[in-house]
Amino acid sequence: MPTTWQLFTDAPDELATFASLAAVLELPNQPAGPPNRLRHVVRIEHAGRDYYLKTFRKTQWKNRVHFLVSKPRASDDADRERKVTDALRARGYQAPRPVAYGRDGDTSYYLCAQLPGTSLAEHMRAGTVSKDLAHRLARHCGELLAAGFQLPDLSADHVFPGVEDGIEAHRQPAVLDLHNGGTADRAASKKVLGRVLRRFARSVRGLPVDRGVAMAFAIRLLRSAGVQPNIRRQLLTAAQPFGTAARYERDGRSSAYASRNPKRAATERRLLERVWPGARGETVLDLPCGTGRLLPFLREQEHRVAQGDGALAMLQQASQRGLVGELATQCNALQMPFADGAVDGVVMFRFLHHLPREAAKAAVTEGCRVARRFLVVSFFHPCSMHHMQRRARQILGTPATRFAMSLGSIKKIAHQNGFELHRSTAQLPFARDLWLASFTRRAGTKTP
Repeated sequence: MPTTWQLFTDAPDELATFASLAAVLELPNQPAGPPNRLRHVVRIEHAGRDYYLKTFRKTQWKNRVHFLVSKPRASDDADRERKVTDALRARGYQAPRPVAYGRDGDTSYYLCAQLPGTSLAEHMRAGTVSKDLAHRLARHCGELLAAGFQLPDLSADHVFPGVEDGIEAHRQPAVLDLHNGGTADRAASKKVLGRVLRRFARSVRGLPVDRGVAMAFAIRLLRSAGVQPNIRRQLLTAAQPFGTAARYERDGRSSAYASRNPKRAATERRLLERVWPGARGETVLDLPCGTGRLLPFLREQEHRVAQGDGALAMLQQASQRGLVGELATQCNALQMPFADGAVDGVVMFRFLHHLPREAAKAAVTEGCRVARRFLVVSFFHPCSMHHMQRRARQILGTPATRFAMSLGSIKKIAHQNGFELHRSTAQLPFARDLWLASFTRRAGTKTP
């Protein structure tokens, strides 16, 4: 039986129903999200109202230390969430109303009332997120960060636009899931802000998010948090908040990409021919494959082709155009669902320039892992007029969405993974930024 069970409600029906933790645990419930080894969330309905019961099976030792040295002081995750929620509500901000806190050994419990309305993630799935709504929500979250509230687990599922009806109506936006949150005497640090952006980025991957809306949210959040322009650029560049694949899930974007000027395709084909390692009849992975632009070339080389892309809409366009290889799958180029040395070669075309430096290095490393014999990559070179123009716009405040990487940097990564440069070429050196390079596995080296 629990050693503690503390109620924070004055409602008579809630006092009667939730007086005992044992009684609450016996109430009909349904899972509100996938459980993990440390946390389980269920939804409970009572008297026409919905509540969430969070069960924290164990507080990690690093969290215990963090809860002891940071504000507000707390004994476990449930206690921390309740205290952060109280601090928010005391400052006039919206958050799920605390109902009860319980503890039984290493297990702690937190019961709160459900917020009315629909989460930002649901609005994204429904396609009802405008730039104005994104600005309003980002402004609210930025104000919380500027006021000293720590929101490291901020996600689209945890932000609720305000509503004017419901059992517990609230006109301003609200945030929830605050067990890792905290309060401070000053605005959130650069480190915390970076984590906020990365966490929010992960939460919207796979959702049909308009790139412009996503960037509007990130920029407005940082502005409202009081972040200076130079720091904003650093954070946006490092976090790359909203992924590349989501950009092409938007209606019309994938079809527009499939209908690109054929002259561009011809130019890209000539560049590929210059660097191609030369063998025929091999198994080649084209990732990301886009709308199948490289398939005709690979077929002429008599290759067996596997295709992958993070955007399902791009794969669908490829299928509609009949440009599908032996295998087509939606997957992440940074975590390829293939074994070491699964294919003879990997092609990563028009992809690396979407990634910040560390992510690009990870992508090249992953390509080397999967490739048994060769790797072909395209990239934007920093020594070009195009890149200089892009850098000038970034200095003036435009967030970075394209990134450059030198041939020497890619050679170094490839060499560390057992590959050496085979051939490289450029569309127009020092004027245009598109470069291609092919790498072959060094003699005597094996796949990981």
